[in-house]
Amino acid sequence: MPYPVTSLGGKRLKADLSLPNAISLKWDVKLPILESTLCPSDQIPTTRISGPGRDVGQLASERGICHDWMMKFRRLYPLFLTLALITEASQPALAEWSPPEALDDLPSLADLPELMTFSDGSPVHNAVDWERRRDELKAMIEYYEYGHLPPRPDQVTVEDHTSGPIASCEGAEERLTLVIGSQDQLRMRIAVYKPQADGKLPVIIREEHALGHIEEVPSILARGFLFVEFAREDLDPDEPDVIGPAQQAYPEYDWGTLAVWAWGAMRVVDYLETRDDVDLTKVGIVGHSRGGKMALLAGALDERFSLVAPNGSGCGGAGCFRIEQEKVETLELITRPERFGYWFHPRLRWFAGQEDRLPIDQHFLKALVAPRALICTDATEDIWANPVGNESTSRAAQPVFDLLGTADNNALHFREGQHDLTPADWTAILDFADWKFHDKVPERTAPYFSHHEVQQYKLLDP
Repeated sequence: MPYPVTSLGGKRLKADLSLPNAISLKWDVKLPILESTLCPSDQIPTTRISGPGRDVGQLASERGICHDWMMKFRRLYPLFLTLALITEASQPALAEWSPPEALDDLPSLADLPELMTFSDGSPVHNAVDWERRRDELKAMIEYYEYGHLPPRPDQVTVEDHTSGPIASCEGAEERLTLVIGSQDQLRMRIAVYKPQADGKLPVIIREEHALGHIEEVPSILARGFLFVEFAREDLDPDEPDVIGPAQQAYPEYDWGTLAVWAWGAMRVVDYLETRDDVDLTKVGIVGHSRGGKMALLAGALDERFSLVAPNGSGCGGAGCFRIEQEKVETLELITRPERFGYWFHPRLRWFAGQEDRLPIDQHFLKALVAPRALICTDATEDIWANPVGNESTSRAAQPVFDLLGTADNNALHFREGQHDLTPADWTAILDFADWKFHDKVPERTAPYFSHHEVQQYKLLDP
């Protein structure tokens, strides 16, 4: 979706000549040249000016850029390119993030790791800077916490497709198996629940231990959402010391179980892209507990998820490794080999008892969701899941949402009770989805933003 821009004065432009017969232009060079009323935007996304034969009007339409601006730009192109190359040559390039030579070299941090500063110490000034910082954050969370995910496979096809009515409400249920990749052909079962509605529908995706947990289906379909469950353990069983099918298929990747499940959620979106009844601009992912950890990771890494809703996700999810209540699940507890160390990369275990030296925390994942919609739901009596840590990481991620102009896309919701995904949680999530997908603003929005209030939290002692 194009970002709104009102003028070219003071914007930045960068030329990339690495593409054959095309030039990729990004805002990175100061160009106080044109001051005119353009598209309703505040920044223009990356734009390619192709070689001979490309229709400028078509290009403008594709990129959401006004035709008049494109025609002006074509006449001024030689000047723009010259300025871009001169400025680019005069500015030092930012080095890509690289892991430390040894974990013992990592310093102790007195506060939560900084979001708005590059690894080389330079600050993040704007949305273009943030895109580069995003790449650093993704590299860091994969290296330190979850392991590295394989790329998108060459194809996702379907077999064993059946359909029929839903007993509990009006709509249709489809059961099918996704065949992932043309060579390894991993298989993952999904269920699709569709309301009686025409046109392209928004989607809610949820992971499941097994398919058929459909108590929430009537309320979701009543809102006009298509609902998809996927069987996460078809790709990796939830057991220690077991190499699951996905890890066997990609032995060169060091991913833990949570990363495998997140990759599986992404494959569901691959499949949804083949359907003609899905609004791909409105795809939400929901998960509970360990599934909530997976949902947050999937949403952080794959921008096709336009709404991300981890529930009761705790340690390694929406919680915080450094800011904790008493009697919470800690990094040390969750990464024990006899418990859930296999969910993560083994490297994370090194930081048990020395969380202050961990270069990341869970506000990194929340910030990676920005500017898309994020709602983290929790129960006030579910102390094990660290609701205080959840609130602290939402607060720490807020400056990124502010920077990108989506301050109210970073939401929380707390209810009384214990560790569960209840009808009250679903109502909060679906109300938020209706707000962000359909502009149906809830009667009360304040409960979503408790992290905007001033709080004082104590970091774990180094």
